[in-house]
Amino acid sequence: MHDSHNTVNIFEGRPIRRGPASKPRASREAAPDGDKVSHYERMARQAQLACRRAELEAERCRRELAHTLRVATIGELAPSIVHELNQPLTSVLMNACAAERFLAADSPNLDEVRTILRDIVDDDRRAGEVIRRLWTLLKSGSVELLDVDLNLTVAEIGKLVGSDAALRGVTVEFELVEGLPSVRGDRIQLQQVVLNLVVNGMDAMRSVEPRKRRLTIRTLTTDRQTASLEVCDSGIGIDVARLDQVFQPYFTTKRDGLGMGLSIARSIVEAHGGRLWATNNTGPGATFSLTLPLKKGRG
Repeated sequence: MHDSHNTVNIFEGRPIRRGPASKPRASREAAPDGDKVSHYERMARQAQLACRRAELEAERCRRELAHTLRVATIGELAPSIVHELNQPLTSVLMNACAAERFLAADSPNLDEVRTILRDIVDDDRRAGEVIRRLWTLLKSGSVELLDVDLNLTVAEIGKLVGSDAALRGVTVEFELVEGLPSVRGDRIQLQQVVLNLVVNGMDAMRSVEPRKRRLTIRTLTTDRQTASLEVCDSGIGIDVARLDQVFQPYFTTKRDGLGMGLSIARSIVEAHGGRLWATNNTGPGATFSLTLPLKKGRG
């Protein structure tokens, strides 16, 4: 009788002992389906978290860069800002000296002194308003989505650049549509966009005769869903091949430009669900146009 667990090697005549039957290799190494699913789910969650962290970091960097560009733009306006602050402060000093002289008289004219004091208060408010507008643009903080009045935004920027425009010999005209609905957005960021477009428009007219330097800022509604803003200059225009290139990072036609202003402006507008583009005018100059969605609940 032969052992049922042994066989004979017919070539060497030696018995070969077989061990217990073993499972196939693939079966031994295969992980349960539940473990596979949970592993892939963990990987997917980790990838989502990494993407979210990258998005938040990119947004933080964009905000910091936008703030840096705001500061740089304000720096360009420094001479006109000094001039605008110097006017009310000089007036305050002169009125204070005049009031002192009136009060030194044997019979001071108190009505005249009261008028002078009111003028001093008005001049102080003018200076304070300049500082407030500067502080609003210079401060750094988180994005605040509010109902924004584009007409008011344009008016505030107009006040901020008024002295600079006068020093440059630029005539600024406002064509603001009445009853313009509010848009939803961050007021400081939208102010930055308008400021950038206005300063660029004035820069574009450096080589133009002073009497022909005209900048028009207008607001309008194109439909029931969007509000529009246009900044039109009478400068030299833009090379047709570069109409979209001007929005690319680091592209600039200015000798001392950073090439980031329009790129950041477009990213801000697009983050608000709008569009920003440039066209050449039929006459001299170019127009930068933007559209922004109206706040929800209208239309």
